[in-house]
Amino acid sequence: MQLKSHYDTLVLGAGLSGLSAGFELHKQGVEYAVLEKSARAGGVIQSKHVDGLTIEYGPNSLVATPAVNELLKELDLEKEIIHARQESNIRQILWDDQLHTLKASPLTLITTRLLSVSGKLRILKEPFIKSKSPAGESVYDFFERRFGTQVAQRMAGAIVSGIYAGDARELEMASVFPRLVELEREFGSVLKGLKNSPGASRKIITLKNGLESLVVTLSRKQNNHMHLDTEVVNVNKNDAHWKIKLSTGEEITASRVISTLPSYALLRIMPADFPKLIIDYNPMLTLQTRVDLAELERCCTGFGFLASGFERKDLIGVMYNALVFETARTETHGLINFFIKPDHTATNEPKKLLDTLCQPLFEKWTGYSAKLELLDHKNWPQAIPQKKVGHHQLLNDIAQWELQNTGFKVAGNFVSGVSLGDCIDEHCKMAASTVQ
Repeated sequence: MQLKSHYDTLVLGAGLSGLSAGFELHKQGVEYAVLEKSARAGGVIQSKHVDGLTIEYGPNSLVATPAVNELLKELDLEKEIIHARQESNIRQILWDDQLHTLKASPLTLITTRLLSVSGKLRILKEPFIKSKSPAGESVYDFFERRFGTQVAQRMAGAIVSGIYAGDARELEMASVFPRLVELEREFGSVLKGLKNSPGASRKIITLKNGLESLVVTLSRKQNNHMHLDTEVVNVNKNDAHWKIKLSTGEEITASRVISTLPSYALLRIMPADFPKLIIDYNPMLTLQTRVDLAELERCCTGFGFLASGFERKDLIGVMYNALVFETARTETHGLINFFIKPDHTATNEPKKLLDTLCQPLFEKWTGYSAKLELLDHKNWPQAIPQKKVGHHQLLNDIAQWELQNTGFKVAGNFVSGVSLGDCIDEHCKMAASTVQ
């Protein structure tokens, strides 16, 4: 459909965040358009089927939050939901060249060999520590202050590596784990806070035909509002409206704009008074690998494992897709995913990485003895925004700019969380708030 000269609301970007915002506007009956530079909607969510296995090139799973469940119901995708297998609740962390198992129970902190006796005793002191998180505290400093060095290096380091492919010493606690900061502030202790204010259960799901079916359905539901191959090159405000200039030279106006663009893409098109978004995006290389299912089940368990950045610089972790979802296994074979930091490896050639790095280490750590078979790979040069110390202040600067420039909302995963559930939750709420 041809673009109009004016819209009530424009959404910039058609990843999951933009599609979620657009769908909420669609339900509200707003006159809107979603503008996407590339030829496809969906952003990093990409799925493919190979020999009975569902490959995910971007995110591999989805947390079934209330907002996610509601969206899947509205899209008539409930019947497509595949729940994670029960045994996938088990997680492992690589430390000292060994895998250490963590079960979904508080007792696991006492029974695990990941922590020494002194490390476990240090956890027990946490409720009695009276200090509070200062502004600009790093993830590492927070966990070291509350729980000690072992937890900071071995557990927090691994979690941050898995979520952000980042360094716990650089990322800002208030921006990465704001709930834990709030629990400390309210209860004086993270452990007391978790006991008195437990979070909602986190059920992990995927979809029968891959997660891409979510963004395909979202796009199709608002097809008349989607404009692909449409690049925005400049954003300015006149007296009453926002003026959007496209790469074709065409100009359109809107009363409101919601940007879900990555920070580096947004900064290029914004006015000179917009805050300088100097945000690093760490790269990631994924190796989609076929394994012998019987051998995998013999030597591996749970969801997979993560490696702390204090343990390894090259490998983020491995997801045992075949042990998590039925869509990643056949009678004889299964799928696993290696997550690599390509800026810390001797080569970026996928097959060579699998043969020289992944195969020997996987054998060493798990005892897996069969040959790993590379099915495909995906290189993400700018995968995940790094919310480093100072990020919280940057978000405050953006909020102040928005107050002075009404009608423009900055969104995307550098503002909210980076998970798919966060993208859906936050951007549905934001879109709804713009029309109230």
